[in-house]
Amino acid sequence: MVADHRHGQGHHFLMVIIATQSHINPARHLARRLARTAKARVTITTPLSSHRRLFPGSSATAGELDDATEEAPLNPDASGVIAYAPYSDGFDDEDHLATIDADLFMEKLKSVGPRTLATLVHNFIAKGCPVTCMLYTNILTWVADIARDLSIPAIHYWIQPASVFAIYYHYFQGHPSFTFSAADGKDSSFSIELPGLPRLRMKDIPTTITTPNAWLSAHKEIFVELGKYEKPIVLMNTFHQLEASVIEGIPEMELIPIGPSVDMSSMPAEAVGRRDLFEEDVASGYMEWLDSQEERSVVYVAFGSLTRLTGRQVEELDLGLKESGRPYLWVLRKDSRVEGIGLERVLKEGKGKVVEWCSQVRVLDHKAVGCFVTHCGWNSMSEAVTRGVSMVMLPQRIEQATNARLAEAAWGIGVTVEVGEDGFVEAAELMRGVEVVMGEGERAREIRRKTEEWREKAKAALGENGLASRNLELFVNSL
Repeated sequence: MVADHRHGQGHHFLMVIIATQSHINPARHLARRLARTAKARVTITTPLSSHRRLFPGSSATAGELDDATEEAPLNPDASGVIAYAPYSDGFDDEDHLATIDADLFMEKLKSVGPRTLATLVHNFIAKGCPVTCMLYTNILTWVADIARDLSIPAIHYWIQPASVFAIYYHYFQGHPSFTFSAADGKDSSFSIELPGLPRLRMKDIPTTITTPNAWLSAHKEIFVELGKYEKPIVLMNTFHQLEASVIEGIPEMELIPIGPSVDMSSMPAEAVGRRDLFEEDVASGYMEWLDSQEERSVVYVAFGSLTRLTGRQVEELDLGLKESGRPYLWVLRKDSRVEGIGLERVLKEGKGKVVEWCSQVRVLDHKAVGCFVTHCGWNSMSEAVTRGVSMVMLPQRIEQATNARLAEAAWGIGVTVEVGEDGFVEAAELMRGVEVVMGEGERAREIRRKTEEWREKAKAALGENGLASRNLELFVNSL
């Protein structure tokens, strides 16, 4: 081990992520657990654009240390420190990655990222707290090259379900199920059979595979890198019981389930920096509004940090929620809807409350919430699983349709609604999905039973002596 000049003998983990909420959340929550478990320093390095949004007062530039962002883990009795520092992905002034062409993004990320990240690592050495282990999330495989040059171990942190990892693994291994044509996608009877997974239809496969672009190449590089080792270690943002068959189905790798890495505290955001890239709409009084609602009566609607809605999509959602007759809390960011769709337009009538952004963990923890209408990002789904909230699923992109298929067919904790040709849901179909999950029918009761069952299993895995906690401790001790 290497000495950290301020925190005694111990590890210094450097966690490298991209500038999206889907990477920030699992990185931040794993960092807290690592800091407690290893009594270590954990530095999260995120691109400069997101670093500035998380810490508006920061003046650090890419590759510089930023001591002003240091914070302690949530447990005040535990030693360890979490800090943040920026590198550059080549888009320092860009606030929304969803608008950037995939090929351009990967090209600049690979050319600018390694240079500024290497500068950051050398700055830590110069300051007397060298990095002892590097962790990197999806599509950041070049981090392993920097680590190798500096003789630092590098570990991949897979932040999606293990089942999605398995799909990519079998795809790049040339599994015979993946010899499909464009015509197969239009055949409703066409299916793909993979070890440990439910039957997958074409629409359940990650869009990175069905419509290849730079993201698919970036995922292939993950498996090329892992293939350089006899039995590579991959930290998985899931828990063993949820995906045991696929975790055990790839014996060539040591897949270590240490999740789900979700915020287990429903406390408001910490004093240092923001919890999210977006500012919480505290002034709306949404928590007080939830307090006034009956138990398990509210439909919570949120589509993450990247989804952008068309005018028609907003109108169909609005109509479906109002006609359901149930109270609803809807997160509708300004940058997620087309111009001309104002909040006043969707606030008329109905029993709903619309907010710009909220603390999703606090909402899902609230006894008034009865179901979650979600885009099926893995962070959102993990938060729903750990809080015991059933889901109405409207997957949008990347692996979200796969996540929805798993939740419905393998875990039984929600229902996927059918989308039209424009890729979204009609009001009547949304109402049907909400009723299936929140109604009094046999299927609704079974979904709620399974949801509660998985909540208890997730809670046990994340407990002090749970398997996820023990796995993380074993991983730290193995370094």
